[in-house]
Amino acid sequence: MKRLLIWLGGGVAALAFVAVATLYLAPGVIVALTQWQAARSAGLEDRVIEVDGYAVHYFEGGTGPTLVMLHGMADDRHSFVGTAAALTDDYRVILTDLMGHGDNAADPDRDYSTAGQRGFVERFVEALDLEGFHLVGNSMGGHTSAAFALANPERVEKLVLVNAPGLVVDDTVVYGGFGAPITSRDKFDALMARVVFEPPSVPGPVKEYLIADTNARMEFINRLAESVRLGAEYDLSDRIDTLAVPTLILWGQEDVVVPFAVAEAYAEGVPDAELVLLPEAGHSPQLEAPDRVADAIRTFLETH
Repeated sequence: MKRLLIWLGGGVAALAFVAVATLYLAPGVIVALTQWQAARSAGLEDRVIEVDGYAVHYFEGGTGPTLVMLHGMADDRHSFVGTAAALTDDYRVILTDLMGHGDNAADPDRDYSTAGQRGFVERFVEALDLEGFHLVGNSMGGHTSAAFALANPERVEKLVLVNAPGLVVDDTVVYGGFGAPITSRDKFDALMARVVFEPPSVPGPVKEYLIADTNARMEFINRLAESVRLGAEYDLSDRIDTLAVPTLILWGQEDVVVPFAVAEAYAEGVPDAELVLLPEAGHSPQLEAPDRVADAIRTFLETH
């Protein structure tokens, strides 16, 4: 027995050593494993479908009415995994990478305007043979969702816009890009503080990995932002009064990216829209308050 305990203790120590070594030598592995486990726990399967010769990566899981969820700029399909975990018991949930994001190729020749992303979503749902479904989008994904619902009201049963831009109010520029490369952990922390109200504690090696990953995509992200800002369907203000879909405006109340005036403009302009505020949550509440976002979505879908 003593020998067994010594062996077990050695095994635990070895595992701890491997974990620490992996954290410092391969933090990307830690990030990938964490994301994989979260998707698995949410009941989501990783899938790929070809749309007009373009490989589209997405998650799918659960059974029931279909719920398509779109992430924001510089994010990917993992964004809504925490929220999906609370919904897959009652809904078929689909989380896709948008063009140029996540594992989808960053082809510089594609149209990354709102109209371009909206067209991409149209082709994606056609490839999956989706007819009536609920559509949820955060940030740029919400902007794209609003444009999609305006162009395809017969396809969207209910719409949820989570801290979504898409309306120009007081000449506020939302799609400013990330600017210059991140040169320190403090600047990374400042960037995170723009996304969530209370940034989580991130181990130093993982933070350095995320900084390097973001910097590697910085030029492309800035071009994406410019494509939206200068492209078609940037401002939907003159059309939202024609949005004939039950709509929830779900808003992290501490958002410092999209002014609250945009939420109010959506609520006033979209016929019979409902505005729900999430206190102590920022621009991407699905990341820091996934259960509250899921509860708000579920309540809206079940009562409207």
